[in-house]
Amino acid sequence: MNILIDKFPDTVCVNGKNYQVETDFREWIRFTKLVEDEAVPWHIKCRLLLKWFTDEVPDDLETAIYALGDFLVMDSKNVGEDAPKGASKQLYSFEQDAECIYSAFREAYGINLQTIPYMHWWEFQTLFAGLSEKTEIKQRIMYRSIDLRTIKDKDERKRIKKIQEVVALKKRNRRKMTDYEIGDMFA
Repeated sequence: MNILIDKFPDTVCVNGKNYQVETDFREWIRFTKLVEDEAVPWHIKCRLLLKWFTDEVPDDLETAIYALGDFLVMDSKNVGEDAPKGASKQLYSFEQDAECIYSAFREAYGINLQTIPYMHWWEFQTLFAGLSEKTEIKQRIMYRSIDLRTIKDKDERKRIKKIQEVVALKKRNRRKMTDYEIGDMFA
């Protein structure tokens, strides 16, 4: 897919048939939050994830969930191309880094993520990836990604380790979501 000439997709392909999906970035941040919530049992999580299909839910639920995962990571195989696979280590959190992400979009693009009526998930991700390395969120990502074992200078390694401790993603005590909270995700 070439974003300069092709439209961002609004469907995923499941067993050769296209199904409409939610595309607004806010919904995909909610999707990510649900996927990461270890307190929600997998069978409930799967049922909830199917809510991202807007018209019709595919019969093959397992393939449908995988198709949503491909859409999430912008794997464009559902539009005929291979996409690069991302790193497995989590380098940012929409929850913990929300203020940095928000301010970076304001600074770089003049976009208020609170008031913009709609932005496609893939557009959001593309703009996010294109943020300047000088923004705080990109600085956090850079420091989180450094493997201290590759730093030869002892003082530099110590300095970077201190920064990593400050910007580290915090392990939260995940609690089970209430029925009301789960319902609010789809309000």
